[in-house]
Amino acid sequence: MVLVAPAVSADTLCHFDIPAQSLNDALLRYANQAHIQLLFSADMVRGFSSKTLQGDLEPTQALELLLKNSGLSYRFIDPATATLLEQQSQIDAPSRATEVTLMDSLTVTATRPVKALTNLASPVDVVGQEAGYRVTTIASATRIDTPIKEIPQSIQTINRQLIDDQQTLFLSDALNNVSGVVSRSLLFSPVIEGTLVRGFRAEQLIDGFTQYYNPGDRESTVNVERVEVLKGANGIFYSGGSGSPVGGVINVVSKLPQREASREIGFTAGSYNFYQPHFDLNQPLNDNILFRVTAQYTDSENPIDDIHTERYNINPSLVLTDNENTTLTLQGKVSHWAQPEYQGLPATGTIAGSFRVPRDLYIGRSDIPDSTSESQAVWAKLEHHINRIWSMDLRARYSNSSFDEKIQTLFNGTFVADTPLLAPSTWALVNGELAQQQQEFSYIANAIASFDFGITHNTVLFGGDYSKLKDDGFVEAAGPIGLVDLSKPSFPVAYSDPGVGAYNQFVANTVYGGYLQWQSTIAKGLHTLLSLRLGGLEIAYDDKVVKHSNTTTRLELLPRLGAVYDVTDQLSLFAGYSEGMRGQPFVNFDSAPVPEMSQQMETGFKFEFANRLSGQVAVYQIDRQQVAVPNTGVGLFYTSSGYQRSQGIETDLLWQFSDEFQVVANYAHTNARFMLDSGGIAKGNRVAWVPEDAGRLWVNYRFKNELLTGVSLGVGVNLRSGSYIAHDNAFKVNGYHSFDATAAYEMQGLRLALTAKNLTDNDYFQPFQYFGGGYIGGGRVVPSAGASLYFSAALRF
Repeated sequence: MVLVAPAVSADTLCHFDIPAQSLNDALLRYANQAHIQLLFSADMVRGFSSKTLQGDLEPTQALELLLKNSGLSYRFIDPATATLLEQQSQIDAPSRATEVTLMDSLTVTATRPVKALTNLASPVDVVGQEAGYRVTTIASATRIDTPIKEIPQSIQTINRQLIDDQQTLFLSDALNNVSGVVSRSLLFSPVIEGTLVRGFRAEQLIDGFTQYYNPGDRESTVNVERVEVLKGANGIFYSGGSGSPVGGVINVVSKLPQREASREIGFTAGSYNFYQPHFDLNQPLNDNILFRVTAQYTDSENPIDDIHTERYNINPSLVLTDNENTTLTLQGKVSHWAQPEYQGLPATGTIAGSFRVPRDLYIGRSDIPDSTSESQAVWAKLEHHINRIWSMDLRARYSNSSFDEKIQTLFNGTFVADTPLLAPSTWALVNGELAQQQQEFSYIANAIASFDFGITHNTVLFGGDYSKLKDDGFVEAAGPIGLVDLSKPSFPVAYSDPGVGAYNQFVANTVYGGYLQWQSTIAKGLHTLLSLRLGGLEIAYDDKVVKHSNTTTRLELLPRLGAVYDVTDQLSLFAGYSEGMRGQPFVNFDSAPVPEMSQQMETGFKFEFANRLSGQVAVYQIDRQQVAVPNTGVGLFYTSSGYQRSQGIETDLLWQFSDEFQVVANYAHTNARFMLDSGGIAKGNRVAWVPEDAGRLWVNYRFKNELLTGVSLGVGVNLRSGSYIAHDNAFKVNGYHSFDATAAYEMQGLRLALTAKNLTDNDYFQPFQYFGGGYIGGGRVVPSAGASLYFSAALRF
């Protein structure tokens, strides 16, 4: 959020509690406690340290004390934004004596101003964005700019610096940096969000708005400022679309316009005829109107035969601000994806059976029309600072999206693909088509109050949201049209449309609710969070083909509560509990379904030592009840009788050994199982696609000596244990490891980089989530892509 704090005045006191540390980190803490934006370059303050600053001071006095003996000065650009200067003579702020007596504590009689909720992303350091890979403050977890260490929830962030250092080509690859996340295969059509967190489905949001199926060019990072992963049920704020996510929220924070003009053009080329130009144009029109647009086009082939992918996205944004109290942010996105529909390979013939399917086989005719997925969306955010206590924000989004999948799919009496119709290697083929089109309107309104009471500092938020989604579609199949022996595959029968293509299945989702959240810091060491949502969910389903319809309406009270206790300045303990409610819009029920409910408990500790080593360790349990499972006695219909549980331990670590040397590491142990016999799945079976153990290590070194200035090297490894490819646990892929590496050179706005993926060319299979959610046809796998190499060049000016 781009809410500007009130003007700094001579008689305004703020409480500062900043331990001795690097000047970079001290200034970021200062900006957070003074409620201003402080702009500076990390290189400007590198090598400087600060002494302890504690007491109730005027912001200008505190800043002068921190900068004492550094040779740096400051200037206020506007009442809520300051920048550092290297020349003492350039100080524009009023001169004040630096000999100030620091006090242990005082009671401030004036009311503390409201915190800035979020800040414009900037090419220089801003509040919450530290040098390197650290992000200390986010707003997505509480809708209020809050230090991550004060939030009783597992939260990990991937900032732009890490994305750039790893030369991340796909958003799915970036998510490997977070423990407990399983990304969907790049070959899967963007027709549903399949990312898993803690063993269960997550939702990918954009700037806090649900994207439902996440259609279009979902993998681009050109407009990504950072990615915030909130783990577990997040039902208080994120209940749009089909309702509250179960495994977690992946919030993609977009790049926004900046006050200083900048431009970037670039190009990436690599293995499998990969070509990807992009641009980023940031052009302020004046002090009150800021504009930015990013765009990217991707054209590539694949080791899989006949796979050719084309995608693009265009992202304009406009900020209108008075630079004091009010800001209006307008954003848009046009996104498109096209590729032949890939269905994976069957378990028999790849990881089982007496024969082997060619790893690069595309099942079906090479001339099948491309499947497509696209989205157009606009969203807006109005923020207004009312007075020293109150602020408000209003948000709205409209999106229009669609996808169309065409396929010749395997058939063995059902659409289960793990075994052949005729032993040992023969399947039937069926022509199929799935098409959907969606329209969604979402509205959010919040009011925020921030105030002190006794020994507590409190921030109260209350508001409401409303989301209406219409999802129309059809599924058609015709055949069998012939047989195929996958030991020596041939596809002589041409694809033809399997039906008339008339929309005949209609879903209307309505999600609404009101919520209250109270954050309180008590005596500086205890941070509490209490939230309550009264949420409603309505799902109307109508199938004109089978003449079947049902309606679900439910109103639930969903709590969220937790606390963080600062044992020391370096170590905090946390515990939290949250609930969620999710609709059941993706399957056909034999009666009106009840919504899926989830509950999460987690506890752990967060740490930060010497401003170099930071991270967290968490243990958790998520219960997922009333899950949709097949009704084994009623054809292809489902019932809400499933019960699943995920338990695990996770750790995420960032070690910034020096300004040059940085390490990112994570590990997750996930035990996700069925707790009841349901849908033909036995109690105790593991949830499909989830590795029991997984980890990631990334090391980056940036040279500082004169000969190699501007050169950086990075190397990483992903490790996964084996996982089942369907809920029946009949087949399991082996574990694997995969190395990646980058070498980059950057000087005066020019950046050149060489990136290698699967550096050691390891062959392995991964589960491929195709058909039926693991129940009626999840027995597919996808082969590894093999070693690949990419070269990129970008010019910033």
